[in-house]
Amino acid sequence: MENGQRSFYYKMNNHHQVILTIDVEDWYHSLDVNPANWTSYEQRVDYGTNLILDFLSEHKSTATFFILGDIAKRNPLLIKKIFNHGHEIASHGYAHKFIYNQTATEFRDDLKKSIDLLSDLTGKEIISFRAPYFSITKESLWAIDILCEEGIKYDSSIFPIINHRYGMKDNPRLPHKLKCGIWEFPPTTIKTFLGNFPNSGGVYFRFFPMLLNKYLISLSINRQEPVVFYFHPWEFDPDQPRLNRNLSFLRFRHYYGLKNNFNKFLSVLENFETTSLFHISNNKRYV
Repeated sequence: MENGQRSFYYKMNNHHQVILTIDVEDWYHSLDVNPANWTSYEQRVDYGTNLILDFLSEHKSTATFFILGDIAKRNPLLIKKIFNHGHEIASHGYAHKFIYNQTATEFRDDLKKSIDLLSDLTGKEIISFRAPYFSITKESLWAIDILCEEGIKYDSSIFPIINHRYGMKDNPRLPHKLKCGIWEFPPTTIKTFLGNFPNSGGVYFRFFPMLLNKYLISLSINRQEPVVFYFHPWEFDPDQPRLNRNLSFLRFRHYYGLKNNFNKFLSVLENFETTSLFHISNNKRYV
């Protein structure tokens, strides 16, 4: 097992599952880090989320929805709809802040606010978490202990690549158990001689041609490595407003490939079975 860590490996059968995760935030949350501006923007999260829900239902697929607290507060009916469709409700924090820019107290307060809101809406314990911007890095590893203390059992916040906003390139690539007892599910990467290559959805999925995406998914499956994919509802909304106050690189990355992304996402559902973090962790087919 890689790096001596205990990891999940697939027991190959007739179906190859992708752990599908949806980060439920609106189009402006990653473009404008100032919450004071958010109420001035058009709210469009319903559009992309409902598209995702419809096609997941059609393909009898399930996913983990990491819900931003700001979205849950504004649109509780949407969260209840996701829950009633049989998907796992998980926390994406409340105010979409970089964890490494917060104090431990600020992060705990943000996390608890999100968990309490989502638990009240669903009547269920919230046990899965993903940090905004995958911002659990070497500078914010202290957040793991707080997650454990607040009842989180599954985390998907540590990305084993190099990125200007996030990443821990030397972190184990495969799901593994942390010292405090939390299972960490890193977004999927392919190990190469040049380092870890992202194969995890999101911006990478939009940039890569679908033939390459399918090849990378199949490569991970053939290596008996779990595939953890993530998407955002705004990635299926090519008509979303254009915000021009950001750096050109961030704008390009955000808006690239929106037009064709839904057909590519549909191809994943047609070719692979999907499941949630909770179900994959409690399925006896996996060890």
